[in-house]
Amino acid sequence: MKVIILFAILSSVVYLGCANYSGCSQSIKHRENGWYCIIDGQKDSIASLPIVTVKEFASLRLDTDVFGKAVITGSVSKHNLQAWANSTEQLINKRIGFVFNDSVITAPRINMRLESGNFQISNPHNYDMLSLYRSLLKEKKDSLDALFKANGWENDMLFFNQLDQEKQDSIINTLDYIDARSLVKGFENK
Repeated sequence: MKVIILFAILSSVVYLGCANYSGCSQSIKHRENGWYCIIDGQKDSIASLPIVTVKEFASLRLDTDVFGKAVITGSVSKHNLQAWANSTEQLINKRIGFVFNDSVITAPRINMRLESGNFQISNPHNYDMLSLYRSLLKEKKDSLDALFKANGWENDMLFFNQLDQEKQDSIINTLDYIDARSLVKGFENK
């Protein structure tokens, strides 16, 4: 009986706590996958806005670091290069985090302005880097597919699916979302 009463009291407290918000599930903010400023000393240490997102990556490659561990190397789109350089300059002696599915995968400390746009996603917690790499490429491809589909373009999936995985990855890596968006918008204006 005491257990049932205690459970009822705890349920009421949780319900009342949730009633103060538009919904408890909304207190957990979903973030788009990408690089974010990490703000030390806060409960939610991930900045609310990304520096760059996966669809703004120009290239991705599965590689190994000097210790032989799998890493993902990449670069940001030429259109986001200045924003990346300015953000990394503001983050000198602070951390930048790569967020995937609302979890920080890696959060290196920035030592200097990064003008090249190159980055590396390392694996400090034995994360499955091949799966992450595949997920990032799929996300980049899906964002391009959605852009084209929303503007009435059709993909030649029959041709694309006949290519081996390496050629598919190469095509995905050469497409820039911002260039593709400009191309689609340019055709709309004609």
